[in-house]
Amino acid sequence: MSPFAANLSDDDMADLAAFYAAQRPHARGSAVDPAKAAAGRELANRHHCSSCHTPTLAGQKQIPRLAGQDLQYLLKLLRGFKAQTAADLDGMMTMSAQPLTDADIENLAHYIADLPPAPPQ
Repeated sequence: MSPFAANLSDDDMADLAAFYAAQRPHARGSAVDPAKAAAGRELANRHHCSSCHTPTLAGQKQIPRLAGQDLQYLLKLLRGFKAQTAADLDGMMTMSAQPLTDADIENLAHYIADLPPAPPQ
């Protein structure tokens, strides 16, 4: 992003931020397995995902929205956190992903992808 942002003024950046903040999320339409989604809901509760991402997993402030993200994106990111290859600002997701099995990751991803997307709180 640096080359693109190098010539932006503070006003330009504020305008871009306002534009992106005004966008509303849309459902991705991933093919979700209902049994995996049900198991994933239990995992999300057990691992307290809502404590940072809010009860609807819509995110807040610097915590990203999970609800309604693309299934393959969620799988890739959760696997990356588990493998410690995904970028993680404060290490919280890398730490949270360590106890997850591959089946847990599949189930969580199906659950989260099936949630209706909502704007961050």
